[in-house]
This record gives sequence, structure tokens and C-alpha cells, in this order.
Amino acid sequence: MRALPHWPRWLRVIPAANRPDVMMRLFAVLFLLLPGGALVISTQRHAHAAMASAVLFFVVAHAALHALSAWRSTTSRLLPVPLRYIDRHAAWTMLGSAWVPLAIQGVHTQPISMLAVAGLVIGGLCQLCSVRVTADRLRNVLLVVGSALQFIAVALLSSMAVG
Repeated sequence: MRALPHWPRWLRVIPAANRPDVMMRLFAVLFLLLPGGALVISTQRHAHAAMASAVLFFVVAHAALHALSAWRSTTSRLLPVPLRYIDRHAAWTMLGSAWVPLAIQGVHTQPISMLAVAGLVIGGLCQLCSVRVTADRLRNVLLVVGSALQFIAVALLSSMAVG
């Protein structure tokens, strides 16, 4: 992809090889933050506080990890060790944050949608497959698809939680 002159400067300075990965991860950040903010507010108003906290944790964790990966792809500098460690273990963190709403739903003995469980499982499998993948592009695709599926599943779970 060639950098076009009308593109913003921050996008033109990203190496062409990394640009698709950065755009994919930035899309994931926006996908999680914009509808995720609405989901957090809706859950806070209609469900119990534990579910609202779990949804907030899910949205912030996924968006922050995707933003960290996008930032890592844009810079040639070496990231600090704690940030590299977090980025390397992003799949496990995403997986854990997605299962918290399901656990809270089970603790409160609310009905659980099988579609939500399927979304969490398939998204989790995408994220687990990304752990062994060495190609950055495929790893990014798996993490973004896994986050999107888990977001839909968490939205289903939060809509069923009534406080």
C-alpha cells in the first residue's frame, strides 16, 4: 500500500509493511471503544454492578491491548519490558477478561445464552490459536476476530443480566 498525499502524516510515517496491521488493530480499538462505551453505560443502568464492572473491564482490556499492539507496530523503538510482556501475553489477557462476565452471570444464577457461550468459545479459540502463530498479520487477524466475537457474546450476556 502506497502512502497517498492526502493521508494524515501519522499514517504516512508508518512503514508500508506494518500499515495493514496497524489499521486492523486501530479498527478493533474503535470497534471496542465506541459501541463498548454504549454497552458499558447500558449495562450499568440495567444490570447489577458486578456485571457492569466486568463489561467495563472487558472493553478496556481489549481496547488497550489492541492499541498497544498498534503502537508497537508503528514505532521502531524497543518497547519497555513490561509492555512487551503484556503484548506477548495479550491473547491470555483477552481470554480471561472475556470470561469474567460469563462467570458473573453464572454466580448470579441468571439464564445463560448458548449463543453467547458459543461466541466466547469460538473467540477464545481464535485467541488461543494466535499464541502459536508467528506471522504478525495472521496473529492480528485472529486476535481482532476473537475480540469481535467475544464482544458480541458479552453484549448478549449483559443484555440478559437484570439487576
